[in-house]
Amino acid sequence: MESRKLYPLLTYAGVLPFVGCALMPFVGLQELWNLGSFDYIAAAYGLAIVCFLCGAHWGTYLYRSGAAPDNLFITSNVIVVAAWFAFLMAAQAITLFVLILSFLCLLVIDYRLLKAGLLTDFYFRMRTNATIIAVVALAIIIVMVRE
Repeated sequence: MESRKLYPLLTYAGVLPFVGCALMPFVGLQELWNLGSFDYIAAAYGLAIVCFLCGAHWGTYLYRSGAAPDNLFITSNVIVVAAWFAFLMAAQAITLFVLILSFLCLLVIDYRLLKAGLLTDFYFRMRTNATIIAVVALAIIIVMVRE
């Protein structure tokens, strides 16, 4: 499959676990098999996705550091470590909030990469849409956890 068709498919498929976790309480599910509660699943998955996106920034910086507007090695490490510490030590709602902030920071960095000519408009629009979906789903989960 052509990569221009594959990466949007994978990106939008990647937000489905967030949407699924946000919907679980509405269909009467607090836990999913032995995986854990809907908020724990969302937090663990969110941490994995933050790491994945930061890894993409590492790749960009390895190959195009001269064109990058920021030191993506530093920004990605700060974001991953913050998300990881929140996952390990904070209440679930705080972890989910840190993940929301992480996704938004990563999107701002991607916007700067777009302006530097390192990302395409198509990719950035897709990332924006996926970020909006993930952030809304995580916000719903935070509300459901607090109830």
